[in-house]
Amino acid sequence: MKGALYLEDGSLFLGEKFGYPGKTCGEVVFSTGMVGYPQSLTDPSYTGQILVFTYPLIGNYGIPVAKYNAGIISNLESEKIHVRGVIVSSNINDNSHWQSQKTLSEWLCEHKIPGLSGVDTRQLTQKLREKGVMLGSIGKCRLTDPNQDNLVAQVSCKKPLTYNHGRKKVLLIDCGVKAGIIRELLKLNLTVIRVPWDYQVKSLDFDAVVISNGPGDPKKLTQTIETIKFLLSKKKPLLGICLGNQLLALAAGANTYKLKYGHRSANQPVRLGQTKQAFITSQNHGFSVDKNTLGNNWENWFININDGTNEGIKHKKLPFMSVQFHPEACPGPRDTVWIFEKFCELL
Repeated sequence: MKGALYLEDGSLFLGEKFGYPGKTCGEVVFSTGMVGYPQSLTDPSYTGQILVFTYPLIGNYGIPVAKYNAGIISNLESEKIHVRGVIVSSNINDNSHWQSQKTLSEWLCEHKIPGLSGVDTRQLTQKLREKGVMLGSIGKCRLTDPNQDNLVAQVSCKKPLTYNHGRKKVLLIDCGVKAGIIRELLKLNLTVIRVPWDYQVKSLDFDAVVISNGPGDPKKLTQTIETIKFLLSKKKPLLGICLGNQLLALAAGANTYKLKYGHRSANQPVRLGQTKQAFITSQNHGFSVDKNTLGNNWENWFININDGTNEGIKHKKLPFMSVQFHPEACPGPRDTVWIFEKFCELL
């Protein structure tokens, strides 16, 4: 069946419908990663967005059956697809991987996610790079900006969850956490106490804090920012990841802003401080920390080599640090997994 992507500027991109045969709208964004579409689609940070894959062949290794270990999904990043729609150049139904149990189209149907294939994704991506991300829809429907909502409330856990019984307790503020983050913490023999984004943490016993990734505008999470201010007063080790980097910066008095088209891929280069040491990282965010608004007690820990934006902050004296990228990867290179080990050394 013929289908179309309608953009808010009046642009029209024709294609073939696949997946769920319905309509959807959201913020149209693109990812330049070459692999890992099952992990990307299950990343809660994509909530509210229609995802364009720039790699031309998507679906070619199918979708595996979800597997679990220690109560955590081990081969995906959550139990559901979080994007509102999928745009690809070629949807491959002849999936050949030995672990594949279903096609991408079948998977999208199960989760009621519309897709569009046969789209000139190169031309679409060039438009988004030139004009910035914009609202769009697969099929004609009223456009609404998902960033006006508290998207984190939609993806955060509803009650506290505890994993493992390790040597130290880590409080994980779930703003839409990827399972890969929890898996890395468990590898370090830590107890992980996962709590909702707005949970009252003052009565909890813990040794360190992790603030997770998540979708949307960080300034919507005023309750979480106040919680982080309280946690900073405890002077316990704290690590922020992705949205957690932005929330830590806001709690520390800095500012955040929306990027023109964001960073979404598994190939983003970052530089460590003022050194020449570089890492290739996995990223998925549309907002950034204004590096010029950091207080005197904070420093830019990492910088994006492509556009010079902030990729992490670090307190000069206290054990507080955060990164804008995903050290757990999933998908992507594991160049920065050492950050979890560095954080663990502070406990």
